[in-house]
Amino acid sequence: MKLAGKTIWVTGASSGVGEGMARVFRREGANIIMSGKDADELETAVGKMPDGPGLIHLAAFDITDPNERKAAANEVLGKFDQLDVLINNAGISQRSLAKDTDLEVDRRIMEVDFFGPIALTKLVLPRFIEQQSGHFMVTSSVAGKHAVPFRTTYCAAKHALHGFYDTLRVEHYEDNIAVTILVIAGIPSNIAKHALTSSGEEFGRNDYGGGKLQILPEECGARVADAIVSREQEVKICIEPTLKVAQLAAEDPVAFTKQMVNFMKWSANQ
Repeated sequence: MKLAGKTIWVTGASSGVGEGMARVFRREGANIIMSGKDADELETAVGKMPDGPGLIHLAAFDITDPNERKAAANEVLGKFDQLDVLINNAGISQRSLAKDTDLEVDRRIMEVDFFGPIALTKLVLPRFIEQQSGHFMVTSSVAGKHAVPFRTTYCAAKHALHGFYDTLRVEHYEDNIAVTILVIAGIPSNIAKHALTSSGEEFGRNDYGGGKLQILPEECGARVADAIVSREQEVKICIEPTLKVAQLAAEDPVAFTKQMVNFMKWSANQ
């Protein structure tokens, strides 16, 4: 069991990528703190967890609410003398063009995807400094590496995460604190269904075809478990087409832009 004895806190753990991680960590022997906004959904996720020797603790809270966030951190840090890993996985996506999107929707996405995670990180950071050990992980996306239409503010938030956590790694290198950015794409979840439209309403459906062209949440979780052990700085867990698009963005920006324009037109008809 490669994570035996470790205590790992996962936000956004009630479904999708976060639940997949928690299931793998459970089998690998870790104590797990599972967080999400909805306590009932967390209970449902726990009911499907595999057997494992570690503890499972639930901490339901809204990542954007300062009081709930602080209370959750106090609860977790009070219960566990040692916290080894915090995985900021909670997030929300977008399905709207920049020109149509209300500014309050932009703010909401930034609160969930950027300010919430870094605020929780700052609540945990003193414990990691005191321990002289710890590991921050944050779920980004290919949208944190290059443009993806209909996701302008989502892209902005994910790009911002890279800037923050890459710098945090440098600032606390001598405190033995690791930082890993998870660049993921092609993993089935409800992120599109709950994505915000221009007016702030939910998109309401999944627009990713899936099929054989996907990475299952537990496959993703297994790769993340390896990254915890090896303390990798950035991990790409992506289906092959997205890796090729990222390569194109780096090698031929003009061709990449044209390809994304075609993707935008295709998406508008889905």
